[in-house]
Amino acid sequence: MAAYTTTTIRPKYHQAIIDWQKRNFPEIDLLIKNWDRYFKGQTPFQLTVKIGELQSDAIEYGRFAGMKKIEHAGEMPGNMFYTARDIIKAQCSTELGSIQQHRLTLDDAISDEARFAILRIMAEELRHAYQMFWVLEHDPSWKKPAHGDVAEQTIELLLGMELGTHVLDAFNIEFFRFLDNIIYTAVIDLVGKYQLEMQKVFSYAPVARSMGPMLVEEAFHLGTGRKTLKQIAINATQGKGDYSISDIQRCLNQWYPRGLEMFGNEKGGETAVAFGFKDRTNGQAQSQYIEEVRSIVENTNVAILQTRIPGIEGREARQLAREIIESNEVKRGVAPEDLIFLPNNLFFRKRGPEEVIFQPYDLHGRLLTKDGKPYSAEEYVDYLRSVLPDRFVASREFQKYKEQMVNYRQWQQSSGFALA
Repeated sequence: MAAYTTTTIRPKYHQAIIDWQKRNFPEIDLLIKNWDRYFKGQTPFQLTVKIGELQSDAIEYGRFAGMKKIEHAGEMPGNMFYTARDIIKAQCSTELGSIQQHRLTLDDAISDEARFAILRIMAEELRHAYQMFWVLEHDPSWKKPAHGDVAEQTIELLLGMELGTHVLDAFNIEFFRFLDNIIYTAVIDLVGKYQLEMQKVFSYAPVARSMGPMLVEEAFHLGTGRKTLKQIAINATQGKGDYSISDIQRCLNQWYPRGLEMFGNEKGGETAVAFGFKDRTNGQAQSQYIEEVRSIVENTNVAILQTRIPGIEGREARQLAREIIESNEVKRGVAPEDLIFLPNNLFFRKRGPEEVIFQPYDLHGRLLTKDGKPYSAEEYVDYLRSVLPDRFVASREFQKYKEQMVNYRQWQQSSGFALA
């Protein structure tokens, strides 16, 4: 028996999201038609709100800990009210943005199974956006005197977002190959899992009630990413498929830094904890995320080594992969470039601590220098071209990164900032 109840949102907003789906995700009809073929025995997709149970009726963290969870947004004081709105808006933006991204490369799927897995992920992300609409539209107290109807304003803003205008950078990047779909699902969707887990304690009860059902669906997204990444890596090792190990590494280099930044500045996050919105600071959650992505990379390397060295056990393969990467030497006929590795968390950052963002760190966290000085913006761009996917380097998002880096580095120079 499901541990949630279901409902729908008001017809006005229900139709608005249906209209959005018809423009941005018409393939949902193909998914529904073929659901039993690919997901037999699993509950068919429905666009509905799922209202779960609270893990506690009381606020569990922050300055209001012990008080009853808040049922009406209007009861939250000023900064708390708008911080909650911003978190809900960002969550919904990620769901809508990812649908727009995934659709770009659906036709390049490595198999029908992989294509329909992504279609299911897109449908569940649509439901998650629908869930966030419910959080806003069912509570009339989002409309406050002198503030207007915050819920309506936010929903209209979300419905108008296109790639390039979403809240978080990771959701403004175009997909160019199906490899993007898979690395994204393995690395970026994993951040989503952390955000949903942290927000199970949310002091505004409607958000907290939404997290459990969303987490159940998120598990399929993560499983798809990890399973398909292994298959792509095995194919590459066998000389099959459209992607090489180098392609996988470059794609990981592109997406992983944006995943790190989805947590916010790793030195911050205290406000969200103080308001009882999350149970961890940005840095605490990011550290846990780094280790989980490291595990995904290691599991992929185990699959590669078990393909190359028949009969090798998982534990031995894991240790061998670590030795090859750490020593940067060939062992048992396997070279470092035959495996993938996790980029350093300083690499290719545009959000975070001042000493990190837009600084010329390489994939291994080493500061790139020339004549004793850090690389200029132009020199760092040249380096990035050598380690990122060619089509991404030619994209508008990379161009935006270059412009932001130049402006930021100029500002740092004028303010007297210098790297140690």
